[in-house]
Amino acid sequence: MSIITSLVQNTNPSTHTQLIMKKLTFIILCLLTTISMAAQKPNQERKEFSPEKYRQNLEAFITKEVCLTPEEQQKFYPLLGEMMEAQRKLMDQEREIMRSGKNAKTEADFEKIISKSTALQVENRKLEQTYYKKFGKVLSWEKIYKVRIAMVRFNMQALRKFSPRKGKWNGPQKGKWDRNKKWPNKKN
Repeated sequence: MSIITSLVQNTNPSTHTQLIMKKLTFIILCLLTTISMAAQKPNQERKEFSPEKYRQNLEAFITKEVCLTPEEQQKFYPLLGEMMEAQRKLMDQEREIMRSGKNAKTEADFEKIISKSTALQVENRKLEQTYYKKFGKVLSWEKIYKVRIAMVRFNMQALRKFSPRKGKWNGPQKGKWDRNKKWPNKKN
């Protein structure tokens, strides 16, 4: 009430109106700021990644998608675990090699980094081939194919789940890029 009485005591009508408008604008801005801050959700912490939980969820997903029997599960999952552990070690090595690029100065340094990185990727593919042959001894090739598809689907879902955008990307937009077209900025 003191604001209103102080405003009424002002004798100049145009100044009086301007003062009222300024104070009302200030009060409205304060209210809107408070309301918008209250409406915002607090930053949710990013979920911590657990390799054990990932593996359990992956196995459950594969079992459901591929219809693995308990006997097949018993033989297959230890092999899959071995392969994934070996791949993780190779990926860790590659990550360290790529990080060393921050200290690279010459073209020869960068060439060495790329050469080592691609060699590890080739080694990873050879490792996969070796393990897929082992998988062929415990599962049918049709089921191995379905396992590969299930793993890709599971990883896509996991990426969406941990993505800060919460899975809003729906894949490439139709009509945006045709695989038969040439790359942009590429000379003919």
